[in-house]
Amino acid sequence: MTHSDISLIDLDKSPLGAVDEEAVRLADVLDAHPGTSGVTDSGPEGDIVFTTAAGTWALDLRTGPDGEVFQNPTGAPAPAAVEGPAHEVLRDVVVPALLAHPAYRATTADGDLLTVHLATGRHYTLALTPAA
Repeated sequence: MTHSDISLIDLDKSPLGAVDEEAVRLADVLDAHPGTSGVTDSGPEGDIVFTTAAGTWALDLRTGPDGEVFQNPTGAPAPAAVEGPAHEVLRDVVVPALLAHPAYRATTADGDLLTVHLATGRHYTLALTPAA
């Protein structure tokens, strides 16, 4: 088999989409955080699956009201005071991991939903659910 017998992907012509790039970055950030282990970005629905002391969880990027994952810039986020197992994992593991990375400006947790505000001013929402 010679080099001309196979089709190579030219990443300059076929890069990952912005959502895929963000999912990879998010998985890397969580993987580097001491509160997580076993991070993978290949869950059953393309989720980012990770394990904490509170169990195994899946983060799933959500489509916003305009049909896109990344939403237009908004004002400063308001903190939410919702409790529960998912909220505790978001508060104790996910939010500190993200805020330690320069790509993320702020995060807000509301129950099992996390809104991530990027340094670019845009934001997106993730849902945290227990992984089976």
